[in-house]
Order: sequence, then C-alpha cells, then structure tokens
Amino acid sequence: MSAVTSIRASVLALGLLVAACGSSAPGPGSQVASAADVPIADEPATLPPPTYAQTVSQEIAVAMADGVRIATTATFPSLDGSTIAPGQFPVVLSITPYSRNGVGGAPDRSLFATRGIIGVTADTRGTGGSEGNLDENYFSPLEARDGAELIEYFATQPYSSGKVGMAGGSYVGITQLMAAGQRPPHLSAIVPQVVISDLYRDGYAHGGIPNIFFDAQYILVQGGPGIFGTNEDPSLIQMSVLGKIQQLTGTPIAFDYLERPNDDPFYAERSPITYANQIDVPVLLIGGWRDGLSQRGGPEMYHALASRPGVETRMYMDPCTHKGCGAPFYPLHDPPGQDDEAAMIFEFLAKYLLDTPTPARSPVRVYVQGANQYLNDTQWPPHATQFTKMYLDQSHLGFVAPASASSESYFTNPAAGLSMTFDQYGTVAISPYIPTDQRLEDAQGLTFRTDVLDAPLSLIGPLSMHLVATSGANDTDWIVKLADVAPSGAETLITNGYLRASHRELDPAKSREGVPYHTHVNPTPIEPGKAIPYEIEIWPTAYQVAAGHQLQVRITSYDVPTHAPAYIYFNRNDPAATQVVPLLPTTNTLSEGGDDPSFVLLPIHPSL
Repeated sequence: MSAVTSIRASVLALGLLVAACGSSAPGPGSQVASAADVPIADEPATLPPPTYAQTVSQEIAVAMADGVRIATTATFPSLDGSTIAPGQFPVVLSITPYSRNGVGGAPDRSLFATRGIIGVTADTRGTGGSEGNLDENYFSPLEARDGAELIEYFATQPYSSGKVGMAGGSYVGITQLMAAGQRPPHLSAIVPQVVISDLYRDGYAHGGIPNIFFDAQYILVQGGPGIFGTNEDPSLIQMSVLGKIQQLTGTPIAFDYLERPNDDPFYAERSPITYANQIDVPVLLIGGWRDGLSQRGGPEMYHALASRPGVETRMYMDPCTHKGCGAPFYPLHDPPGQDDEAAMIFEFLAKYLLDTPTPARSPVRVYVQGANQYLNDTQWPPHATQFTKMYLDQSHLGFVAPASASSESYFTNPAAGLSMTFDQYGTVAISPYIPTDQRLEDAQGLTFRTDVLDAPLSLIGPLSMHLVATSGANDTDWIVKLADVAPSGAETLITNGYLRASHRELDPAKSREGVPYHTHVNPTPIEPGKAIPYEIEIWPTAYQVAAGHQLQVRITSYDVPTHAPAYIYFNRNDPAATQVVPLLPTTNTLSEGGDDPSFVLLPIHPSL
C-alpha cells in the first residue's frame, strides 16, 4: 500500500469527523475545527479602546517575609497623568530578571493601565533594583514564594480590587506558573508565554544530551540585563546600593547546571510541571512551533493542566520562535493570518479580572505551518489525529513494515549538525533563528523518504521513533530530524528528536503514545555491537507537507554546535578540574524490518 493510499484510507475511516468539519478549503488564518462540538468564536480577539487617556507610575519596594525588599514599578490609570484615578482596579503582575523597566518579556504596563487594570513589573530577587542575590534562585521555591507574596501585597492595597492576574513570556512566564503553584488566594488567572514545563528536558538537556549552544548563551544572559537595572525614586537609592552589593555576592548560575548532568531534585523543584496539580487558576498557555522552549513545554504543561475539573485551560501555539516571527530574531519567516496575541491576552485576563463577557474560545488553537491556517479542538493531540507508524526500509519511509530483516550503517561524523547553527534553541537567548536547507546534511547519517505525495500530509501532535540499533561504542547520540522535501530538492526542517543511548531508561508510568518519558537519572553504557531498542521523543508539531513533496527522516549522531557530543564533569569546588570527554566517532547500524522493525510514529490528521 502506498503512503498516499494509506492516508486516504485514514481519511475514509474518519469520514464522519471530517464531514462534520466541512470540506471547503480554508484561506490563510482561517479556523478549522476537527470535531463538531468545538466552541469556535469566528471573530478574532481585538483590543478594546482605552478607557483612561493617561497613566502614572510609581516605584514601590515590597518587603518579603525574610526582609529582602523587591523593587517594583506600578503603572496606574490616571485622568490627568499625575495622580491615580479614583476607584479600585485589578492588577496584572509580571516578575522579571531582565530589569523591570526594560523589555525583557514583561508586557507593556500602559496597555493595561489605560484600560482599567494596574500594570506592575517586579525585579526578581537578586536583580535590578531588588535586594538579595541569585544563589540557586532561578525558578527556585524561594522565588516562587516571592511571587505569591507580591500577589498578596498588591491585592490588598487600597487601590486594588483584590483580583490579580499575571502575564509575560519566557522567564516572566515561568515565574507565573511557579507563583500559581503556591496558591495565593487573590490570584485570578495567568497567561504564561513561551515557557518550559521541565527545566531539565526542555532546557538544560534534550534526551540527556547537553543543549550547550543554548546553555552557553542562557548563562551569559541571565542576570546581565538585571544587574544594570536600578531604582530611580530618590527614596529608594539606598536600597539600590544595598541591592547591588548583595547581587555581586552571588555565585555563577553555570555552576548549578554544570555539576548536574542528569535529572535530579534541583531541576524538579524548578520545573513548573512539578507543581501542576497545585495550580488552580485559569491558564492560557501561549507557545510557538519554532521556539526552543515551548515547542515541547507548552503541550506538556497543557497536558498536565487540562484535566483540572471546572478550571479553564487553553493552549495557543503560533508558528514563531521564542521572540516572535520576523526580524530581527526570525528574519526569514512571518507567515500570514496570525492572531493578535496582545488582544488575546487582554481578553483572557479581562474575563477574570474585570468580569468582561468574552466569546467562547476553543481550548486548543494551533497554527498549522505549511497550510497557514489555524486548527481548533477541545484536546491535544486533536480528536482526529491518528498515530500511524512509518517504517524504515533501505532509504524508504513507508506504511508497510519490511518483510525481511536488513540493516544500514553510517559513521558518526563530528561535523554533522552545522546546518542548524542558528536554530530555535539559540534564539531563546540571543542568536537569531535562521533555518538552513537541510541538504547541507545529506552526507551525514542515514536518510529515509516517503514516495512523492499526491495529497497533503498533515502532522499535528507529538511524535516519536522506535529505533533498533547497534553501536560500535559504549555510548552514542541519536539525533532524528524530520524535513519537508520540495520538488526542487530543498529540505525544510519540521522538528527534531534526541536521545543519548545511555539515557534510554523509560518511565512507563509517565510515558504515553507519542511521548516516551525517560528518567535521565541512571545513565547506563551500552554493549558495543548489541542490538538495543530505543524510544526517542521527537518534539511535537503542527505542519502540513504539501502534495508533490516528500516527508524525510534523517538519523545522525552529532548536532553541533547546538548539542554537546560529550560528557561534562564539573565540580563547583574545583572548577579548574573540569573535564569535557567527547563521545568517540564510531559506526552505528540501524535494524530494519524483521520481528522488531524500526519506525517513526506520526500524528496524522486527515481533515486539512
């Protein structure tokens, strides 16, 4: 059976669902439902006009339970630009390490203040104008408690209505989830953008392989912008001086990560997903398919939060990077028909802070790349998605497993991976995302392709690979890259998957279809020459491969400079003794067909 015939069979099997969705071809930015009962608001969210013409700001020092003072700037509605407007207003709080008066992930306070909501931005403990230092403090339980205390402080001021929401992206989104896990009584709703779910799996390492290009940039960025922030209010100058002295006493954050190459309680207590069952407020998660954090983090947090009874949980995934689409951080891509995310955020918060009537919105709304349209559903993965195996078969990728066993080998080339130098992980920090033609990697690893498609193939959901392989070494890395191959031969990256062979141990209780979950606590070397089955997590996507194109899977063992093909041994008490031990080049052999065939598990959606 050909790839296209099998896809058509899947469509027929889901005919009733497809018919319920309608058969007309949508245009750019239009909405497509995959189940008849999905609540869809046809009109996009729009920002309401300002209700206050001006604003006024104040710097406010807020003392924490341990006496450390947190610096904040609050922007209030104003009638004259010099005094706070009469009345009580809800608050939207953002907590950032990038200087509260800068541009690092916090929303524009005036956008809220001119519409009847006080906007507050706080410097995290140990940054900007705040006191304290950053020792072990990134996403720490102490930082989470600071967030809860700030919420309660602003909720109980005379100018406050008692309702507090939170907004912002990246670090500023993670602080929302961590604070919400403290269950502060006055928190009403949060909108975390482009966030991790799991600090180890989404951030420091991927499949146990250190994400070194991102880590290096991240470590350089963290604390940098905040160290220069200070307080402008003359009454807070002494606090600024004390804060700077305390900030300079901290130890480098690099030490905390480098000495922990495997998952452990340090990462768990700094991972929002650890506290998912303690978050009881409505959540709108916003992420991006080309973002090195939320591509995995958004869907995983949604999965953890969506089962809360009676609490609204929504996930919105756009086609962008960590810092958006277009110049300067995604200069080559800004697809059509994208929603106004600022309007979406305001609409969601206004519903819970101002009791503003809002249209019904789908719990899940994702932008399907390639098709350039949105898909709405009530769950993730969508109802119509069918997990389907495509088997490796002598450079071919097909729906039918090879009848007889065979194998293919490649030599692990340390130069592999250079085509993704400016990838989605680096742009989380400071480098742009400039995806290059994957034909640069044609000589690396092994490549498998489908037949040319005579109908579009939509992949919407998580992916994984079952790989049976042997290696000539006692450890190796498995890098899986899915690509869209155009008639011209150009290869566009769709998504990636990673696993260090020694990190192959699974947690069956946490694994689910399409999402194998590895423990990453007990790396075990492999026996050279022994065939071993691996379950490789491939990060989720929503992407349509056009008719006339081919779907490609490439398997390599190096992905430099993004991932470190090495072990890093670090002792914070003796940093000079740090060792970087590279994985040795070797020959890796993939098993195909037979009793345990290798395959990629695809989330095929038939309605687009």
